[in-house]
Amino acid sequence: MIRLEICANGIKSLRNAMDGCAQCVELCESLEVGGVTPSFGTLAKAADISFIPIRVLIRPRSGNYIYDEEEVEIMKTDIMLCKKLGFEGVVIGALNDEGKLDLPAVKALMEAGEGLKFTFHRAIDACVNPFEAMEQLIDLGFDKVLTSGGKPKAEEGIPMIAEMQLRYGDKIGIMPGGGINLGNVQDIINMTGVKHCHASLSHWVPRFNEKLYPNQVDNTGAQMVWTEANYELIYEMEKMLNPM
Repeated sequence: MIRLEICANGIKSLRNAMDGCAQCVELCESLEVGGVTPSFGTLAKAADISFIPIRVLIRPRSGNYIYDEEEVEIMKTDIMLCKKLGFEGVVIGALNDEGKLDLPAVKALMEAGEGLKFTFHRAIDACVNPFEAMEQLIDLGFDKVLTSGGKPKAEEGIPMIAEMQLRYGDKIGIMPGGGINLGNVQDIINMTGVKHCHASLSHWVPRFNEKLYPNQVDNTGAQMVWTEANYELIYEMEKMLNPM
């Protein structure tokens, strides 16, 4: 069985993931910058309505994964909130200025979420030595790592993902993510041997009010359109990965 995780950028995407029979969700906001931590309101609503496991992305800003003490404190507070709300786990990552795991920061985040499950996000793809980082993550107690194999898209990173699965797949869940769609998911699974898959499967939302915004922007040029997870695509991928 392949465990399909949907990257849900908000409550509507979470509902679509549930309707599409996804097995779990990574909840975030602002996918256009790679995702950041959802608002308190989003977290509270998600905890109230979800009947599938949720792991919350803990990322205080866009940009690199090198965080100062204040940012680490912010992430710790968000993690404690996620724990209080009853989520399955969180998705975290932190690097130092040498491109290696920031072990003190990562340990502090894990201590704040003691009892939760932990996924390490695509900061792994920014590491100077991802295999060394993988061994450290296993020792720390992470049960999943999200990776595109050090490339912009998982399809391009198949060799690295396959090597990770070969070396560490019996100790931690290797979860490909990045540009995964109905057209390439089966090849990625077959060529890497992984048992996890992460995808957004999003579409542009048609209800942006075309009458007011015929050019999809307002008078200032700000975008009036956005994306959401598409439950039909999710359902199709779930059937493809796990046929009855």
